[in-house]
Amino acid sequence: MQALEGNGAQPLQVVQYGAAHSDFFSLGGVDAQAIAALSHIPENMVRWIDADAGCPMETLAALGSAFGIHPIVLENIRDDEQRIKIEEFGGQVHLSAKLIRVEEGELVQTHMNFILGPNYLLSFGRSAESVFEPIRGRLKSEGTQLRARGADYLLYALLDAIVDGYFDALEFINDGIGLMEEEIIEGASKKQLEAIRDVRRQLLSLTKAVWPLRDAASLMGIEASALIREETKPYFRDVYDHIVQAIDTMDTSRELVAGLAEMHFSNTSYKLNEIMKILTIISTIFIPLSFITGVYGMNFRYMPLLETKWGYYGTWAAMAFVAVGMLIYFKRKKWF
Repeated sequence: MQALEGNGAQPLQVVQYGAAHSDFFSLGGVDAQAIAALSHIPENMVRWIDADAGCPMETLAALGSAFGIHPIVLENIRDDEQRIKIEEFGGQVHLSAKLIRVEEGELVQTHMNFILGPNYLLSFGRSAESVFEPIRGRLKSEGTQLRARGADYLLYALLDAIVDGYFDALEFINDGIGLMEEEIIEGASKKQLEAIRDVRRQLLSLTKAVWPLRDAASLMGIEASALIREETKPYFRDVYDHIVQAIDTMDTSRELVAGLAEMHFSNTSYKLNEIMKILTIISTIFIPLSFITGVYGMNFRYMPLLETKWGYYGTWAAMAFVAVGMLIYFKRKKWF
C-alpha cells in the first residue's frame, strides 16, 4: 500500500479501481492540494475515499471544496445523532445509515455517511474499517463484479455489508435470549429481569437503525437519483428485501423477549406461591399447639429446667438459634 504522509492527522483511505487494476493508498495529514487532487479521477476509473467522521474540520472542508459537497451535508457528517435518510444535493446522493457490529460481547453502533458521485464514493464513519475489509479484498481481486461496475454498485456493496451486520447483531441477541430462557426455567432472579431490559434496549436501538434504512433502500431501488443506474437498482431492491427480513426477525425477537418477561413473572409468582404454601403448612401445624399452650399457659407444677439458674438464658439462646437457623434455611432456598 502506497502512503502519502502528512502531519500525522487521521489518514484518508483511498481506493482507485477499474476493471483492469486497482490502487490502494492512504493520505495523511491536512494537505489541501493533495485532497483537491483526489477529485481528478481518470476516465473509466472509480475512486473510493474512506474517512473517519472525527477527522479534522480542515480535512472535511478540503474534501467538501474538492468534491463540491453541500455545507448542510458537511454539517450532518459531524452529527452522530442525525436521523437516517437519503437526499440529493447538487448532483450527489447523500445517504446516512447506522452500522452495528458485535465487539467483545457488546453491540457497537457507528453512524455512517456516504456521498455518491458519478465516479466516486466518499464514506465517513468511526472505526468502520474492519466491517468493510472484505469489500477491500474483493477490490484487490481481478475479475470481480465489484471491479467491473461503478460507484453506485460500490455503495450497494457497503450498504449490504451494513445490513449483514444487522443479522449478526440479531443472532447475538437471539443467542442471549436462548440462554436467558434456560436460566429462567432453572430459577427466576432480579439479575435476569435486568438482562431482559438490556435486550429490549438493544432491540429498540436496532429498530431505530433498521426501519428508516428500509425506506432509503426502497427509494434507491425504485426512483432514486440518476447516479444509480438501472442495472444496479435490482441490487438495492435485494438490500431492501434483506432489511425487511431483518425487521421480521426483530419482531420475532421482541415477541420472544416479551415471552421471557411473562415467563419470569410467572416463575416468580409460582416461587412465591410455593413459599407461601410451606409457611402456611408450618403456621397450620402451630395453630393447635399455640391454642393448647394458650389455654394452659404452661403453668404446670412439674416442668423440667423450670428452676435452673440458666433456664431463662438458655431459652433465649434456643429462640435465637431457631431464628438464625430459619433465616439460613430461607436464604439457601433463595426465598429472599
